[in-house]
This record gives sequence, C-alpha cells and structure tokens, in this order.
Amino acid sequence: MRMHALALVFEVQFTSVMRGPHIYKSVWTPTLGGKLNCHEDDRKEAKQHDEYAIWMYLGANTSSELVGHVPMEPSYLIYTFLRTYDDNEVSVKVTGSRRLENGLVVSGTFKVQTPSRAISIKFEREILHPKELCAHMDISIKTLRKIPMLS
Repeated sequence: MRMHALALVFEVQFTSVMRGPHIYKSVWTPTLGGKLNCHEDDRKEAKQHDEYAIWMYLGANTSSELVGHVPMEPSYLIYTFLRTYDDNEVSVKVTGSRRLENGLVVSGTFKVQTPSRAISIKFEREILHPKELCAHMDISIKTLRKIPMLS
C-alpha cells in the first residue's frame, strides 16, 4: 500500500474581470465555468504597456492559447505573488460573458493558491488596495481556506 504525504495549500479567491477578450474573440469564446491559467507575460510589447503584465491562457502553460490579461490595477500584486514561490498558482474561473466596463471585459473568480499561509494572508490583505483605488474594479474577497492536497 502506497502512502501519500499530506500538504496544505492556502487559497484566496476574489472576483474581478479579465481584459482583452475583444482581441482574442476569434480564438476564444467565454464559457461559464471555463478555467484559465495566469502566467507572467515577458513579451516586449506587453512590457511596454504594463511592466507587470499577467496573461491568461486556456492551458496550463504559456504555449497554450492566449485569451486575455489581468487588469493593470492588480497585475503587480499577482506578478509578485507568482514570482514568490514556484508552487504559487493563479487561475480564473469564468463567471460571466463579455460586457462593457471601461472596455470589453469578462468577469471571473480568481483562485490564488500557495503553500505559504503568510503569503496567502498578505495577498488577501493587499488585493483590497486596487479596489480602493479603482471604483470600476469589481473585487470582493472570498474566505481564506486551507486545502489538503495529496503529494
């Protein structure tokens, strides 16, 4: 009988939007419940617009289809979070269709996961700052939870 080690992953969820779906509508249509994965975008053209650009992909890695990006307001926080630990992950579950809100957007629930409780608590506290700065940002925090993961 094989034994598995139990590891904890700490998760913070918040709602916001993804931007850029008008650019990618020929390759992607938002589907309720669809999952996107977030990664740092190191393309030169992305860095000219937002030096902390975070893009959303249909698959698990950056060779998958690019379909949108995180708004500039929380991008620095997510960029920093992803660089803190290799095991940190950010994904988005689509919760709405395309709509106008300072440009075309798609709403979603962001799921931020890390093995560090301290990092998750700091992220939870810091994600509220973009909401204070930008009235158009739809950010609301869901509870911080511990998730047992088999490794």
